[in-house]
Amino acid sequence: MDYENNFLSQSQQAALQQAMVNTKLLNSSSINTNNMPTPEQQAYGVIAVALYRFNLQKIKWSLFLKTAIKLATNVCQWLATELTRCQQEYKAQPNDAVIIEQNALLNGIFSEELAYISALLGTEAQA
Repeated sequence: MDYENNFLSQSQQAALQQAMVNTKLLNSSSINTNNMPTPEQQAYGVIAVALYRFNLQKIKWSLFLKTAIKLATNVCQWLATELTRCQQEYKAQPNDAVIIEQNALLNGIFSEELAYISALLGTEAQA
């Protein structure tokens, strides 16, 4: 599966595909197993899929942040720091405005991953 307008490396795509299979968003026969993602790419993949699922209203924001922080810690310090800041802001003021602002920020950070997930699921649905 090769997407023309995709800026993700093959190993980043593999990490996303594996995370999607693990959450049953994608059939395991659809994944490309030729590229081994790094632990950082695996964490990004899982976080991006969780964010995608949050945008579909499948998970709670506080749970998403807790899980994402755990995944990012020790593999991507800047992301773990940003997620921790989001968690602290949310705990201080747990309302829809904070969630919307933080969701927009994270959708920006993971824009390529989310676009890839959407494209892959769109293709999978048509297959």
